[in-house]
Amino acid sequence: MIGRLARSIAAIAATIGLTACAQTSRVDVAETTPQALASKGTGVAVMRLGVGGTACQHIQALIGVREDNHFRGVRGVKVANIRSVTNSAVAEVELPPAEYHVLAYRCITLRGTPMTIGDDADTANVYRTSIAKFTLRAGEVVNVGYLQYNAVKTRSSMFGRPIRQEVDVSDWPLEELERFRKNRPEIFARMTTRLMQVTLGDEAPSDEACRRLQQLQREGKVATLPVDCAPRTARR
Repeated sequence: MIGRLARSIAAIAATIGLTACAQTSRVDVAETTPQALASKGTGVAVMRLGVGGTACQHIQALIGVREDNHFRGVRGVKVANIRSVTNSAVAEVELPPAEYHVLAYRCITLRGTPMTIGDDADTANVYRTSIAKFTLRAGEVVNVGYLQYNAVKTRSSMFGRPIRQEVDVSDWPLEELERFRKNRPEIFARMTTRLMQVTLGDEAPSDEACRRLQQLQREGKVATLPVDCAPRTARR
């Protein structure tokens, strides 16, 4: 996907609340039993974070929720020292049940230089699009997968250099599963896996938006409908 991507490093960093020396996000193991989570009405998401290239030492991601036609950041997660062969590159976060979206990604290089990508709006902590999404239910510990993100500068433009984003979600590699089982045995024993979904480039209108567009077309206000809103017979 190629599009406008704002890189407001100070704003995103403030929201994520991360520094170059930050530790990997962890939850209190004693508070992750089904009984403890159910009593609080929360769940735990665990995610492996990765990034294209070899320049990154630490990775940070901003998690948020949908609000109407935009998204708002609510919690930052981080993985410190992704090059480690002994520590898991897995972030843990406890949240209320909801649908959550990954909104911004940040890489801190070996030299401590931050590089941040996020499609932020003109309002603080608000984003126009998301990278991926997952659902969390009360009382569960869910592995939402291995999120790998890359951003590539593609060419020169009079209106700013476009960036192509590449996103992939998969199961954790076997070595990561074994490492996490060793390092976080209680979390590993309680977790189930439900992979997050890539949302980058998923711009299909909602059913409600389609109904509104169809009504506007009947009124002569819209000339054509998006493919996803056209009657099934018209899609053939």
